[in-house]
Amino acid sequence: MAEDVRSHAEELEEISEFDFWSKVKTRLILDLVEGKKVLDVGCGAGRLSKILLEKGYAVTVIDCDEKAIEIAKKKGVVGFVADIDKWEPDQKFDCVVAADILEHIDEDRSVIRKLHSMLKPGGYLIVNVPSYKFLFGQHDISLGHKRRYSDGELKAKLEESGFKIEIQRHWNLLALPMTIIVTRILKRDYPHQEISRIYSLSKILEKLLSLESKVNYLFGISILCKAKKI
Repeated sequence: MAEDVRSHAEELEEISEFDFWSKVKTRLILDLVEGKKVLDVGCGAGRLSKILLEKGYAVTVIDCDEKAIEIAKKKGVVGFVADIDKWEPDQKFDCVVAADILEHIDEDRSVIRKLHSMLKPGGYLIVNVPSYKFLFGQHDISLGHKRRYSDGELKAKLEESGFKIEIQRHWNLLALPMTIIVTRILKRDYPHQEISRIYSLSKILEKLLSLESKVNYLFGISILCKAKKI
């Protein structure tokens, strides 16, 4: 990576205090975590991992971005620079979190099977993925997404890999209108970072998104799923 190119993890860390979407997503995931040993796959700026560590969980993170692991280690988290399909842990986990990871991977089925193998019997996999295939556009391309998911596709891929779905829900309906306008009509990248840097707007959006996530489970541009290893 060229020295003048900033990693996505660095960009996330820069806006972490104001990133309304990441804050709400983290709270939703925290409500689903079970067990003691947790693996965070693709930890980004390490917001989730840091909170899990503070809550007493034994947290391990992996990311293919060296900067992401550097940031995570500064927060006291055990981390490894690795691709999930090549990494061989020396332990099994009670819970694996793969938030906004599967959409980046060509062979997502093989990675889901790999995540299954990393769990203890009865362990849990928590995934968050972008939804609504018709929304695939410039924002996805700029982030390196290979796909967006339908409910049926995600459910089928998890079940055929040995998981039982316990919770599967949508969230972030709030962003749907803007996503349609920006990525499908204007064919531009979604201005997430720019919006997050407007503190007053970010706080309002965080409150609205947090409220929405408590009452809306059927619609939204992300799918959050908790599945049990069987």
